[in-house]
Amino acid sequence: MNMFKHRKSRILLISIPIIVFLLYVSDYYKAMAEVISFMSSDDNVEFIENSPWIEYEAKNKEVTKGLILYPGGKVEAEAYSPLAKRIAESGFKVIIVPMPFKLAVFSPNKAKEVINTYTQIDKWYIGGHSLGGAMASRFTCNNLDIIEGLILLASYPPNSSDMSSSTIRVLSILGTEDGLVDKDKIEASKELLPESTEFLWIEGGNHSQMGWYGFQSGDNTATIKREEQQDIITTSIVQFMSIN
Repeated sequence: MNMFKHRKSRILLISIPIIVFLLYVSDYYKAMAEVISFMSSDDNVEFIENSPWIEYEAKNKEVTKGLILYPGGKVEAEAYSPLAKRIAESGFKVIIVPMPFKLAVFSPNKAKEVINTYTQIDKWYIGGHSLGGAMASRFTCNNLDIIEGLILLASYPPNSSDMSSSTIRVLSILGTEDGLVDKDKIEASKELLPESTEFLWIEGGNHSQMGWYGFQSGDNTATIKREEQQDIITTSIVQFMSIN
């Protein structure tokens, strides 16, 4: 009887954390309905069907630069499709990498699969939103020889990813109304980034409008429209990637 109770206790100790985890990851932010119209090809951009990723490439242009995007934590990857397609229009390949359980921390090196697949791309950039940006930073720090530039959307590198002595180009885009990113941590993280890092604060922008997934709990209300914030992000990234 005691043995049975002991076994039952062990099963409970194992199963409860698993159940809690599954409940946690099953509650995520879904892409807004507007995203559907961006998940197709048009005269300027090809939407790559049957890809393991969400993938866009400019048409009628020689594409030599690519951008890999890591989604924010517990955000559906499709929520970044409008941004990806608009960036691709300017002559790039842009690939959003869906993550296990919608958490980039479980697969921070997924960018390597993309890079190994498209050997015709001369220069690779990587970016990410929030947790996705932190994991993109980790990948960049460990692969400085194959990454041309890092783009952080409402994000900053983890303490283990010190790139301060590197020559990697970095663009950090933040919203003044972001309620989820600690501004003190942003300031402290500057020590981990090269002195040449470009910081862009979007006046009135928030955390949620870095993608198309509605309003994220804990965020502040933006004082500009999502379309305006997305316009600024798109223009800034295209300019950043167009250098050299």
